[in-house]
Amino acid sequence: MADESAAKPVRAKPARAKPAKAAPAKIVKAKPAEGGRTPYAAVIYFHGIGEQRRFEETGRLIDKIDAFLGAQRARGAKLGKLVGIGAAIEPLRSDPARSISYVESRYLPDADQDAKAKTVRYYEVYWAPVMAGEKSPWRVLRWMGLQQRRPFRTLGSPWRERQRLRRAALVSLFERGAKLPAGVQPDDLPRMISHYTEFEGMPAQRAFPKGDFKAFIEFVREREAGEPDVLARQEILAGRWKRFYQGEEWRNAFALTTLAMTLLLLAGVTTGAILFLLRHVQGTDIGKTLLQSLNLAAPTIGSAFSLAASLFLLLGLGKFLTGYLGDVEAWATYTETDEKNERRTRVLDRSREMIEHVLADPRCDRVCIVSHSLGASIAHDALLNVARRNRAESPGNPDKGPVDMGKIEHFVTMGSPIDKIEYFFESYRSTSHRFKRVVEELRGDIGTYPFCMNRHPHIHWVNFWDEGDPISGALQSPASATRTSQQVDNVHAPAFRFPAPGASHSGYFDNGTVISSLFQMIYLRAFSFAALPSRVGQPKDYESVLLGPGESTGAVRGFVLLAAATPWLALIGFALWGVSMKWPLPQAAVIGPFALSGLAALTLWLSHRSSKRKGHRFPF
Repeated sequence: MADESAAKPVRAKPARAKPAKAAPAKIVKAKPAEGGRTPYAAVIYFHGIGEQRRFEETGRLIDKIDAFLGAQRARGAKLGKLVGIGAAIEPLRSDPARSISYVESRYLPDADQDAKAKTVRYYEVYWAPVMAGEKSPWRVLRWMGLQQRRPFRTLGSPWRERQRLRRAALVSLFERGAKLPAGVQPDDLPRMISHYTEFEGMPAQRAFPKGDFKAFIEFVREREAGEPDVLARQEILAGRWKRFYQGEEWRNAFALTTLAMTLLLLAGVTTGAILFLLRHVQGTDIGKTLLQSLNLAAPTIGSAFSLAASLFLLLGLGKFLTGYLGDVEAWATYTETDEKNERRTRVLDRSREMIEHVLADPRCDRVCIVSHSLGASIAHDALLNVARRNRAESPGNPDKGPVDMGKIEHFVTMGSPIDKIEYFFESYRSTSHRFKRVVEELRGDIGTYPFCMNRHPHIHWVNFWDEGDPISGALQSPASATRTSQQVDNVHAPAFRFPAPGASHSGYFDNGTVISSLFQMIYLRAFSFAALPSRVGQPKDYESVLLGPGESTGAVRGFVLLAAATPWLALIGFALWGVSMKWPLPQAAVIGPFALSGLAALTLWLSHRSSKRKGHRFPF
């Protein structure tokens, strides 16, 4: 077994053509746990959206770690191997009449074949059956359409409102250091967050009832009246913060408008093509038979649109809407009076039950929670849910509550939509100061228990994201309103040179950086805040085990912009074509936008084919 208290964590280096080799940990004999039995580490896996099968993704994770070790051994890096992989069942601790399944593996380091193997158990929170049920693709599509209003409603809200969103933009500025104005210092971040938190309080609401940005600046000036240098930096930072936030909102508005317009163009072009074909063949025997089978006397726009909708459903759009986005719709239903909220509650109950079951075993010495896609949001809320139980039973000292959450040392999210769910669904507006305070205090964030314990970071939250994965992103919304020392460790782990949304979202286990880091966290206890040595008179060196920021985005963003320009060029072409029906225009003016749109589409297709031939950027 690896010496988990003394082994020096291996800092992950940015992946290149071949991932960096993990240094083997020092091997010592395992100490027997309570009852004389060998301790084990546990992984609790939360799968993502879609029609997942039980243990399918968990099994894939184990296979990929096993394959990674084999690939490293073939290159001469003797990191060890997994042995004794098999399924097992145990009684549920809270209800022995029920059982819990898990997969057990043992890690045998090559450095000392006589050493005791480290046992790791893999548990899975299987929530897919709870979300199964009747879901209408049209209802989901309508629900998506309503989200188009979000950027404009947010832009028009007072600066005091939607604090998590605005605070996330501020934290993002500091994470992307190059965007900070000259002269602004790292210490200005907690100071600004503190001012913003106070600005929402009742005294500030009485003194500055409008709550707009101008009122916020006046509030900051009152607080910093005695320190002109600090005030100057705070005003500069506030201005940059506002511009950055507004820029993000306008980008969101552009992205949502482009997506909606693209869908409408596809629907319109498909409907027009079907209508043209029906009219072209209606005089033939085949056309008459087709119209009779469709119960149509003559082709109409309505009938063509119905056929287009049926075609999209046959091509898998309906299954995508109900099987994937339908899960998001049900999960993001926070209104407790909505019947869909019952599914969310049941998923949380199932998640809490599994977490508490694992943590209650005295033989389990530490836990790594791994999650993908929507499972990241479920895992995050489940952790805060368990923490609320501890706070309820031990208000002054939640780490002394009934659930030992101190065992949780790593929280790994991949392709996480947490920020997007926060943006579209969790943000709320209310004139009640007390309501907002109650919601925030009950909910918790990364600066509260269990992510922080005794006012110090405890759980290392590592978030792997990919610019080519539209579901993922760097996470800032969990940022704390009071404790900036604990933040999400965002690691950009790209899959391909060209943005391939589906493959990127499902391909994190194929990334050498991701799977190497997971192996080290799970089996070697690397990158653990809890394992860092204490320093007299100083906090632990948390920076030494951070993995971010990861790889650069490369050319992916350029391809995304080109893809966004393609439907706009087509729309301009259709608009000019419509104008030319009444007022003659030069032929080049009408054909030009269509030609540019086609050229952009051809460039994207060729780039996609080239990227597919080259394969994954960072395989293991």
